[in-house]
Parts: sequence; C-alpha cells; structure tokens
Amino acid sequence: MVPQLLSALVHLYDRDSVLHQTIGADSADKISSIVTLLDSVDIQSRPAIINTINGYPLEISLGSYQQHTQHLMSENNQSLAQLFTQYLQRSLPVGYEAYVEIVESKPAPHIMGYKHNHPNIEMQSLNNNPQSALLIKSFHVQIELKDGMWVDFHYFLPKKIFEWPARLVIALLALMIGVLLLTWVAVRLVTKPLSTLSQAAEALGKNIKSPPLEVKGPTEVKLAATAFNTMQDRLVKFVGDRARILSAVSHDLKTPITRLRLRLELLDDKKLSNEIKGDLDHMEKMVNTTLDFMRGTEKHEPRQKVNLEALLESLQEDFRVLGMPFEVYGKVDKPLHIQLVSIKRCLTNLLENAYRYGNGEVSVEIQDHKETVEIVIYNNGDSIPDKDLDKIFEPFYRLEESRNNKTGGTGLGLSIARNIAIEHGGSLRIENASKGGISAYLILPK
Repeated sequence: MVPQLLSALVHLYDRDSVLHQTIGADSADKISSIVTLLDSVDIQSRPAIINTINGYPLEISLGSYQQHTQHLMSENNQSLAQLFTQYLQRSLPVGYEAYVEIVESKPAPHIMGYKHNHPNIEMQSLNNNPQSALLIKSFHVQIELKDGMWVDFHYFLPKKIFEWPARLVIALLALMIGVLLLTWVAVRLVTKPLSTLSQAAEALGKNIKSPPLEVKGPTEVKLAATAFNTMQDRLVKFVGDRARILSAVSHDLKTPITRLRLRLELLDDKKLSNEIKGDLDHMEKMVNTTLDFMRGTEKHEPRQKVNLEALLESLQEDFRVLGMPFEVYGKVDKPLHIQLVSIKRCLTNLLENAYRYGNGEVSVEIQDHKETVEIVIYNNGDSIPDKDLDKIFEPFYRLEESRNNKTGGTGLGLSIARNIAIEHGGSLRIENASKGGISAYLILPK
C-alpha cells in the first residue's frame, strides 16, 4: 500500500514538471512571436492587434514604463521563473530582455466568464489576502520594445490540469479500502483460533468437563487443539482417579470411626466417653470437610436465578438462631445466575470465619456495580499480617499454629469459598479494614 502511494506521488510530481516545461516552452514561443509582431507595426496599430490576441489564458497590455512589482515567490516559483526566462531568451530575437516572475493573482471578471471593459487585471500578491478569492498562478512577463514601449504579459496556468486526477484518487481510495478490508479479514482469520483457545482455557478453569476443541484449520492450529484436548483428557482422568481413591478412603475412614462410636457406648466412665466422643466428632468433621474439598471439582450443580437479598435474609435467620446475628446493608437490582447451594456454602464459611475470628460485630454490605455484585463481610477482629493475607487461602493453613480444634477450624473454609467464587467467574479476597477489623470481598459477575 505504501509503495503504491509513493509511486503515485512520484508520478504526479514528474507529471507536473513535464507540464510546466511544456506550457513554458509553448508560452515562450507565443510571447516571442507577439513581441516580433508588435515591433513590426506602428504604435497606432498595436491596440487593435492586442485586442484581437487578448484572451484567456494570455492577457496583454501596453505601457510607457516598466511596472515594478515585488511579489514574494516560493522556491518552486523561483525555479519556474528561471526556467521560463531561459525559454524566452532562446525564443526572443537578439536585443530583447525579458523580466519574468510567477505570481498568484485574482483573475479579472471576464476571465471568470463575466464581461469587463478593461483587459488588464489587478494583480494581488498571495501574501496580501490568500483567502479572499480564488487565486490563479501565472507567468508575468515584461519586455521593452525597440521604440521604448513596454508590453506586459500575463500567461495564466490552467489550474485544473495540475490537480490530482479524480480517477487516480478514486483508485487509490478503493485500493486503500480493499487492502484494509483484506488485512482485517486476514487478522481475524489468524487471531480467531487464538481467541477460541483462550475461551476454551477459561471454560476449562470453570468446568473441567467442558466440550473439547474442534480439531480443524491449519496444521499448527490442529496440533494446538489436539494438545489442548489431550491435556484436558489427562486432567479429567486424574481428577476422576482422585475422586475414586478418596471415595475408598472415605469408606475406610468412616468405618473405624463408626466402630469406635459403638464401642464408646460400652464405656462406664462418662467423662472419658465425652472426651473421646469430642475427638471422634472433630475427626469426622475433618474427614468430611477434606473429602468435600477434594470432591469439589466433581460436583456440577446446575445454575439458577437466585435473589441474593433473600438468600442473605435466610442466612441471617439461621445465624440468629445460633446466636450469631448480623446486619445486611444494600441491595441488588436483579437476580444472579448462580449455583445456590455452592454460594450458600461460600457465604456460610465466610460468616462462620467472621464470628470465629471476630469480636462479635459482623455486618454484610451488598454493592451493586454495572457488571458485578460485591458482597463485603466485615468483622471487628484483630488484623491479619500482610504476609499472611494470601496464605490464608491455602488448604489447611491456619493463623493459629497450635492446630487446636477449639481455637480454629480445619483450615479449609476459605479455600472452599475461594474455589466456589472462581468457579462462578468471580473472586474472593481478604483485606484489613481501614477502621480496624477484617473485610472479606466476594465478587460475582451478573
């Protein structure tokens, strides 16, 4: 495209140069012939001859003295004036001297198609008022005849022939539009497989059993799609094997726990029985929570439209019964398309953590944004060291390192909550509140 435009500019520049040379040589011959003719007749006959010759593009007038004009000329005009002077001096008989300049002038009304009684035109420099009228470039030539009279020539250059050819401009525009369209199509064809691969990778992060990619297109695209599908098959097989192993472990762990509970009933020492029962309850809770966390990718709950405010009101009532009240602020304008059980579990984990590590003051705020809904759960507990704000989402990580079941949970609550948020295309983060305490930010797409 660029070489085509450059070649067109070079062509137009060369064309203008050739036109100037051709018009200059032709004008010089005409002026030379007119000067020779005027010098060969008497003074009284000259006006009649001039009136006969006068007419666009050549305007002629006689005077008794040389008109001293001071028109500023550009470099290009100066070059044209020098070239035209050379043409004139070659054409004129010996003894004549031509004074040449290139001017931008207002044409006389009769030049523009109106009647005018005077053949002369009023010259105006381009610098005087370039916007006042249509300006035409002309050769201004003054030559002294043998009897002392001066003849003044204005040879107007036809402006139209120096303009860009309409067909060339249309062809270049059509070429540019065509190249841009073809480029856009080519870029779309090249980037479409990358976009498809990106969408498939994002879908895989939300649902490991998402449909495989179609193996089609160029060889490189087919290889990439095949590799992606192979990776997905291996991940599905790995997760499936893990689920089956965990199901077996679950059975093997729950069976001895059940036997221990039965044997616990035979103990006469109630104090010891209660202590062992507490340990068994904690052990069973840890096993169930761990298995739920590991099986999280295997459960695919269907999504449904859920009124978030109603869900929080339901949790508010459940927690109130347990002696853990909290207030809800804000509202959302429309239902969310979510997995009800999963989001309820996510909110329950966050609220339980807020009460477990807070000092009794818990609140929930709903912030409705254009494309997302943000749920902020605040508690007035102690702040978390900055170095631990990311670590608390790691499985089994606890700020309280004693692992005492009376001072903390299993260390999986936040991990499960974050996995649920990510599966919904959202996010979960924990921050220290500016007013003291801790805030959990659960962000869900609308």
